[in-house]
Amino acid sequence: MNYGNLAVQARYGRLFVFDYSLVCIKIVNEKPPMRIPALLLFVLGSSAFGQLKFDNPEQTFRAKAQDKAVVAKYRFTNIGKETVKIEDVKTSCGCTTAALSKTEYRPGESGEIEAKFNVGGRTGLQEKAIVVRTSDSAQQPSFLRLVVNIEDPVTIQPEFVLWKIGDQPAAKTIRVIIAPDTPAKIISVLSDNPAIKVEMNEVKPGKEYNLQVTPGDLKSPTGATLLIRTDYPPDNPQTRYAYARVK
Repeated sequence: MNYGNLAVQARYGRLFVFDYSLVCIKIVNEKPPMRIPALLLFVLGSSAFGQLKFDNPEQTFRAKAQDKAVVAKYRFTNIGKETVKIEDVKTSCGCTTAALSKTEYRPGESGEIEAKFNVGGRTGLQEKAIVVRTSDSAQQPSFLRLVVNIEDPVTIQPEFVLWKIGDQPAAKTIRVIIAPDTPAKIISVLSDNPAIKVEMNEVKPGKEYNLQVTPGDLKSPTGATLLIRTDYPPDNPQTRYAYARVK
């Protein structure tokens, strides 16, 4: 059912309210007493909306932090009996662009939308949406999904160490691991609180380090932020962080 910019569909036992003017989706639970937190969802609809059928509307990639970009190609076919015009293609953020060679496709004709995601120092799981509006289904666009899992060049395990007041002030270890094939090094590690000391030991040259964190005493609450300076990326070296607390 369509209501202006809104469309209602039933899927998986729930009602999905599509607001195409905002390019987002709200979920209305069928059980009113349950409260659902507000989330931005990138939802992959049917692979065929109107006359366009996409071969692979959801694509997943793995990338390294040093990669510049990830390119996904969404091939489609006009399976209808009339010429279809692609009127608009939008992405969910400025880090992703989408392009196509032309806008009109005859019955049986195929084409593709090329989406380019700029890695740009991002890490972790990235999910982006591409919304395609056509002349035959302007109120029910196609939702394409691009998922990129970017390897973190520096992993800190754990990021937080804790002592309780009255415990023995024994050292605790934080491991810092550099991802394979990543040209990164740890330059230095500093504690912003002299009451909590940190010492760095190289376990595997240039690839793995142990940080020995030791509190001066455990008589009163205190804490420190550990500043882990790297030389990566070369044009904008990052400082990573770990945390120590006595409570």
